[in-house]
Amino acid sequence: MSKQLDHPRGAAIVIGASMAGLCAARALANHFQTVTIFERDALPNSPADRRGVPQGRHFHGLLIAGQRRLESWFPGFTDELIAGGAVPISLTRDGHFYMNGGTRIRFDSDLKMPACSRSLLEYYVRERVRDLRGVILRADTSVADLTSTEDGRRITGVRLGNGISYRADFVVDASGRGARSLRWLAPLGYEAPPTDNVTIDVGYATRVIRPPPGETRDWRFAMVSADPPTRLCALYPMERGRWVVTLAGYHGDHPPTDDAGYLAFAKSLPSSVVADLLTRSEPLGPVVGYRFLSSQLRHFTRATRLPHGLVVLGDGICSLNPVYGQGMTSATLQAEALDATLEQTAGLDEQLARAFYRRAAKSVVPLWQMATGGDLTLPGTAGPTPFLIAAVRRMANWYMQRLMRAGSVSATVSQRMLEVLHLVSPPSALLSPGMIYRALGGQP
Repeated sequence: MSKQLDHPRGAAIVIGASMAGLCAARALANHFQTVTIFERDALPNSPADRRGVPQGRHFHGLLIAGQRRLESWFPGFTDELIAGGAVPISLTRDGHFYMNGGTRIRFDSDLKMPACSRSLLEYYVRERVRDLRGVILRADTSVADLTSTEDGRRITGVRLGNGISYRADFVVDASGRGARSLRWLAPLGYEAPPTDNVTIDVGYATRVIRPPPGETRDWRFAMVSADPPTRLCALYPMERGRWVVTLAGYHGDHPPTDDAGYLAFAKSLPSSVVADLLTRSEPLGPVVGYRFLSSQLRHFTRATRLPHGLVVLGDGICSLNPVYGQGMTSATLQAEALDATLEQTAGLDEQLARAFYRRAAKSVVPLWQMATGGDLTLPGTAGPTPFLIAAVRRMANWYMQRLMRAGSVSATVSQRMLEVLHLVSPPSALLSPGMIYRALGGQP
């Protein structure tokens, strides 16, 4: 991100202190004299789950691209997170990956990241944002509406639930998937943007456990998937010697939340490592469930009319299947796009909003294609599938299946695929002659 300006613009407001809202505030702090974040939840003074993040108790993955952006915005952040209890892991050395009927090869690489709970990660980001010059975080404060000029063309601030209004030169709606500002804009004559939905009906069931004393294994995390991947599991270490075990299933085949059903679902997976660890470990709470019906992409670039002084950021633009762990990283990419747009665009008008949405789309559309491309191969998934796109998707999925099988024996293929999944390398990196050769059965 650019350096903070010597003469920044006036006041900005962020609706929501989610990861998206916090990242947006970090971007805005480079360009505005004051940035006020309004969050309707009461925020804890330590790492703890909160009501406004219903999926927060489940497994969360921050992709390496997202981690690197946080580190660039908050130097020393990764070390601080590890000092707070996050567990450093190597994606290629420490994982038990069982996919496509085989276990992926393990080897040393520079693909490393800290594993921790969503609450720990969000807490340290929130504390760093609190320390930024001009940033004010107001918790337990709900935004009820937007304020605007008489003609509705420019957003002038927000109105809180208690009736008090706050003026701002610029407002960012990071309220989540529902994008509450769209409802408030409707009476002003603004239509919601065209929206794509891919119905997947993913159900989660998660338990936090503590392994038995002296437990030994040659891996530090596990990812297990059926073939086809309609049932899967992520098992990761967290702070304070705990492990989070999230089971997931598509299209109504959801893991149960009772003890016996939860364990039976784990035993149905093609690798026994997860069920074996569950039977030997101490449960640290009940099994909790979560349901995600559809991935959603709003095409703000196609909106016929946009207000001056307002943009939507985060899940309000693109809400992705959580199985792929892309959500928090998507927020960092969108915040980076906002920072660059504010740097290059003088006004705070519709032109800026359109420039931001174009730049954000370049970041989130590849994530959308990556996630929905896989989901649309599963029976029962419903979504927009034009004939030519469907044909290309079938070819791409066939190729990806070959690559995944090659990744079981090829360190080169495995690393390159992880680099693409973690947004370190572009998808085109999977189409080099060497990768095609290995995918078609060449030597590792």
